[in-house]
Amino acid sequence: MVNSQSRRHARSSELADPGSRSRLIKRIISAWLVFHLAAVVVAPAAVSPSSELIESTWKVFQPYLQLLNLNNGYHFFAPEPTDSTLLEYEAERADGTIVNGRIPNRQTWPRLLHHRYFMLTEQMNSGPDELEQAWYQSYAEHVAAEWGARKVRLTRVNHLLPTMEAVRGGMTLEHPESYETEPLGEFEWDTR
Repeated sequence: MVNSQSRRHARSSELADPGSRSRLIKRIISAWLVFHLAAVVVAPAAVSPSSELIESTWKVFQPYLQLLNLNNGYHFFAPEPTDSTLLEYEAERADGTIVNGRIPNRQTWPRLLHHRYFMLTEQMNSGPDELEQAWYQSYAEHVAAEWGARKVRLTRVNHLLPTMEAVRGGMTLEHPESYETEPLGEFEWDTR
């Protein structure tokens, strides 16, 4: 009994010691840094094709990566980049004028905002099916607010990667055949 009380007293006096607190804080920060670096290494390594070991390790880090938004974008670069998803819109204003645009827009500045819009359109491919229409509605509301529109038509645009043969044959990344479109719907608001 006395022994356990003396241990508790020793522990509490250690925590009261500024040097001990400093060492504890350094250990916690070091452990977090190791965890963070491991997560940053595992995220791109888990992009398909990858081993079952890496994929199961990724599942440990996935909530942390999602929380800090560190888990996206790797599949655009390597080892096998995928198609990208864009969103085209046609916004009709109350006076009847039409505004056409695309999200993301290459002229969006700062570039980080362009990247953020790109990540948002990429998420259209991974959302739950039951939230799909609500998601499209939110995009349409954003476009309507930006342009003062009463009606918005949305179209998903899949930008396909050209094959090596097509590139060697002169196809550019912007070639019309590298795009597939899918209408997502028309959204209307009463602006009276």
